[in-house]
Amino acid sequence: MRRGAAAAVANGLVAGALAGLAMALLAVILRLIGGVPLLSELASDRIVPLLSIRQFGRLAAALGGLRRGKEFALIGGFAAQVVAATFAGGLAGLVLLSGLPRRVRRLPVALALILCLATGLTVFLLWPVLGSNYRGLGSTPATVTNAVAIVASFALYGVVFALALGAMARPTAERQAGADPAPAGRVVGRRALLRGAVGAGLALLAAGGVDLLFRKATVGPNGYDGLGVRGPQTLSITPNDRFYVVTKNLIDPMVDSSLWQLRVSGLVDRERSFGLDDLMALPSRTQIQTLECISNGVGGGLMSTAAWRGVPLAALLAVAQPRPEARFVLLRAADGYTHGIPLDRAMDPSSLVAYEMNGAPLPNRHGYPARVLIPGTYGEVNVKWVERIDVVDRSVEGYYEQQGWRPGFVHTTSRFDRPFDGQRVALSREPRVPVGGIAFAGDRGVSKVESSFDGGASWRVARIDHAAGNLAWVLWSAPWTPPGPGTYQLAVRATDGTGTTQTAVRRGSAPSGATGYHQIQVAVTP
Repeated sequence: MRRGAAAAVANGLVAGALAGLAMALLAVILRLIGGVPLLSELASDRIVPLLSIRQFGRLAAALGGLRRGKEFALIGGFAAQVVAATFAGGLAGLVLLSGLPRRVRRLPVALALILCLATGLTVFLLWPVLGSNYRGLGSTPATVTNAVAIVASFALYGVVFALALGAMARPTAERQAGADPAPAGRVVGRRALLRGAVGAGLALLAAGGVDLLFRKATVGPNGYDGLGVRGPQTLSITPNDRFYVVTKNLIDPMVDSSLWQLRVSGLVDRERSFGLDDLMALPSRTQIQTLECISNGVGGGLMSTAAWRGVPLAALLAVAQPRPEARFVLLRAADGYTHGIPLDRAMDPSSLVAYEMNGAPLPNRHGYPARVLIPGTYGEVNVKWVERIDVVDRSVEGYYEQQGWRPGFVHTTSRFDRPFDGQRVALSREPRVPVGGIAFAGDRGVSKVESSFDGGASWRVARIDHAAGNLAWVLWSAPWTPPGPGTYQLAVRATDGTGTTQTAVRRGSAPSGATGYHQIQVAVTP
């Protein structure tokens, strides 16, 4: 009996591993071809908003940082799925195939019941986030597609598991029935070889698919998540390929514009849907606007400026005719991201649904085919890959707002782009040191920038070299002639368009953006 149980477990483990690899391969195919989210992506979207900022930070730190955490979620998600499938197979083998041939006949029914329960539980737990599709399907067809994909994945597991386990159990049943052991032995050898070949093939295909996904990942070899821009080469307009990027995604959407529709719905008299051609046919405007990530630290590079072209959000809402009880707008994206804004902010003339960036269609990483721009807010409000605008009567917390982030007001900030902190300057070569950087104040504009070369004891007004309007950063400079060798503490501060000077109080980015003066140290030698 012990030998039979051990054989059943071993057979179940092998069958479970084969079935798990088949599931992984199907997930890769659906993700690459149909934009169907991976289970790890759906699980992340379900869990991350439920964590507080502190809990999220601790989790990221435990995984070695956000980039490592995403790598772990992508690769570890597949590994965990195969391990779980293998373990479940061993358990099922012990329960369903304890060496008695009659139980083989009950396997399909029992396995079907177990898989139905597992499928139902998975769909139930992930239901709130099933509305995303990375190719651009709307939320309703995406929900159906994702639910069907989950069912198909578990069904594939069941079919592969049953076939593999049945094939491995058949020789044992034949021997117990008194079949000639010699031919059976030769058959078992061929079958074992076949199982090994099938398993190796599935493993190679699944591993190749996962590697392909990793190469497309935002943190893979070609990853761009966390890309920042700062330093002497900072321009008034940031090129598209250098514009900062922060994304929640393991793999960003690749939206098919022929599938994509922007739907305006909710508390409106006339629900409307706009394709990309419809959107581009509407009266548009171009505005130069800076975006800054709420996680950008004092002096950080998670901010950039572009010339955006798009349709005023107010124009789309006006076509749909919001009802009198409407108070807020909930923005939904193809990747399942959400964020809410007050209706009056959505109706501001500077709030855009943009489809061009610096004269070119939006790059995929920046929200193709369309994204929302809400001046005066941090980056997380400016939803990429937007596909739905729901008008509602109450505030709804978005993806990161549920964690406790408050991105509705951009604090005035300024920084040095030259010299850099810790730089050594020789007076003999540079008696006059070029000093400069950027300053930004959301949608309030920058009226003045001041620099200090004595740690804030005294201040002098810097020159504003470039200002593109109230929505964009300014470039400033303040050439400096050090009085002699020594170590100098430089500081910078800005005053916004309302006359309010940047606060000196140093505070981290959570929960509403970093504040404080950017200070650097420069060593001057003879």
